[in-house]
Amino acid sequence: MSAQLEGNNASENNNNNSVKDVRLLLLPETSSVGNPTSVISRTQLQKIFIDDLTRPGDAGNVRRKRVWRVPWFILLMCLMQISLHSIANECMQKRLIFKPEWSGECWRLLTYMLLHSDYWHLTLNICLQCFIGICLEVEQGHCRLAVVYIVGGVAGSLANAWLQPHLLLMGASAGVYAMLGSHVPHLVLNFSQLSHRFARIAALLILFLSDVGFTIHHFRHNHNRNPRISLEAHIGGGVAGILCGFIVYRRARQSSQKAIYF
Repeated sequence: MSAQLEGNNASENNNNNSVKDVRLLLLPETSSVGNPTSVISRTQLQKIFIDDLTRPGDAGNVRRKRVWRVPWFILLMCLMQISLHSIANECMQKRLIFKPEWSGECWRLLTYMLLHSDYWHLTLNICLQCFIGICLEVEQGHCRLAVVYIVGGVAGSLANAWLQPHLLLMGASAGVYAMLGSHVPHLVLNFSQLSHRFARIAALLILFLSDVGFTIHHFRHNHNRNPRISLEAHIGGGVAGILCGFIVYRRARQSSQKAIYF
């Protein structure tokens, strides 16, 4: 019986020693050598342990930003194009459409992108804008995409005025092709950090080749009539998008937490 009691006392001493060892790990260091460690209650020990787990590391000064952004610019352009197509009369179209005699009416270099010939033309450009531009705006920001879109629209209208000075111009195709071309610098600058990059390349190539095939078919069978496609505006917008993308787009910044911030 005495041997059993001695065994129980020994086990209790071992348990007490282990508890003391654990508490010693949680106790803070003394401010000076020679001062005994102060007694800390269980609540304080729990608070120290929880604070240690939830304490921000060295990245406490890193700015935290949302990876996802609402594509306000694309949504605004789509809303303006749909609204204007619904309310624009013949007089308003004459004031906004691009024509060769645009001297003194510089707004025509951009406002023609808000007009469309019919609902099929409008629907096609709206779908292409959303498909091509939303991911760009989320990853590069509103202002950069807006600059690419506007520069592409101006370049498309100027190319049309230079090569086809007798034709009027309407539609957002130059801005759409500017965004499509700006995917090239975006992929070059951020290829290793983008998700689904090979799928993006495949989708953009399929879209581009499909449009080229439709254009070739339209030229051969319809002789580019009803509707007339402005190749000059498409090419001008695409080239401007590539060049402008290399200027205004930037590399993605990657933090230590493997999150990409733009």
